[in-house]
Amino acid sequence: MNAERLLASLPREWQGQLTPLAGGYTNRCWRLDTARGPYWLRLGCEHPALLGIDRALELRAHSAAAKAGLAPAIRYARPEQGLLILDWLDEPDWRGREPDLPLLMRRVARLHQISIDLPLLDLSAQAANYLQQLTPLAPELAALVPRFASPALNPAFTPVFCHHDLNAANLLGERPWLLDWEYAARGDAAFELAVIADSFELNPGQEQALLAAYRDAGGHLDERRFQARRLWVQWLTALWAALQYRREPGRHYLELQQRALARLTQILISIESN
Repeated sequence: MNAERLLASLPREWQGQLTPLAGGYTNRCWRLDTARGPYWLRLGCEHPALLGIDRALELRAHSAAAKAGLAPAIRYARPEQGLLILDWLDEPDWRGREPDLPLLMRRVARLHQISIDLPLLDLSAQAANYLQQLTPLAPELAALVPRFASPALNPAFTPVFCHHDLNAANLLGERPWLLDWEYAARGDAAFELAVIADSFELNPGQEQALLAAYRDAGGHLDERRFQARRLWVQWLTALWAALQYRREPGRHYLELQQRALARLTQILISIESN
C-alpha cells in the first residue's frame, strides 16, 4: 500500500501528511502530521505469521506495557494490517551510545514483573518454523541443528512477560521507552538479557554488570541460563535473516546471517574451551 492509499484509508481525524522514515527490516514507518500534532505510524509486513508474529497478541502486549508506563500509548490500531499510530516522541534511540545498564535493567525487571496472559515463546518451535521454510537447508545451517537439541541449551525456567527484541533501535529516550512488541510473549528472562547483550556487543565484564544490574532491580536468573540463551539469540537471528534473504535477496540480510553464524561459532568455541 502506498502512502496516498494508506492516508485515504485512515479515519478523518487521522488525515494529514505522511513523511517516510528510514529503519526497520520488514515494516514501513512514517511521521504523520495532523491538525492535532505529529504522530508515528507503522504499517506491518505482509504475512507476519511466517515470521512468528501475531498482531492481536502484539497489540495486547503493547497495551499492557503502555499501561505500565513502559511503552508509548496506542492512539489508533488496525491489527489485521499491523497498523499502529503512536505519539511522536522526538527523542533519539540508543544506537551508538553507551548503554545505561542499571537504568535499562530497572525497566526490564519491571516488565518481567507484569502478569499477563500471553502464549509461551518456545524457542525450539520458533526455530523449527524457520527451518521448515528454509528446507532444503544450507550445509552451514544443517550442521548446527543437532546442537540445539542438547539439554544444556534448553534449561528449565519460570516464564515472565518478555519483549524479546530489546535491541538498541527499540529503546527510545532517557526513560527509555520500549518499542516494537511484535515478538512479545511469556519467555525466559535470560533470553531477553542475551538479546540486549548481543545488541550492544557487551564484553564479558559488561555482561556480568548486566546480570548484576538485573538482580539489583529484583530480577532472578543464573549465568548458566544466560550463556545458553546467547547461542539461541545467534541461531534465531541467523535463521530469520536466511529466511528474509530467501524471500527478498539483499546484502543486509546476508551480512546479518553471516555475522550471527560467526558469533555463534565464537561462543561455542569459548564454551567448549572452558
